[in-house]
Amino acid sequence: MTTADMRKPVRLELNNSGSWKCLGRFDAGDQVQTELVLGGAESLVKTLHNGGPGKCPTLRVSFDDALGEVLLRWDIHRGWTDAKTRESFW
Repeated sequence: MTTADMRKPVRLELNNSGSWKCLGRFDAGDQVQTELVLGGAESLVKTLHNGGPGKCPTLRVSFDDALGEVLLRWDIHRGWTDAKTRESFW
């Protein structure tokens, strides 16, 4: 699916060393796909971190456009939260 085919194109990004890296793009207008992507990303980061001594990477979801406004943030202590209100997303 191309970005033009998506109702709400967004980017899933990871920060593990001070800069954000795009892991992929998905359609946040598709609730099922959104739940699969967010759940899968959270599981992957938790599994890779495995309670290690270093800081756990963080995730975010932002619009896939020139402004890149951040919609959601994830960290190991709070889980997925709304970027503006900091309220739990789930």
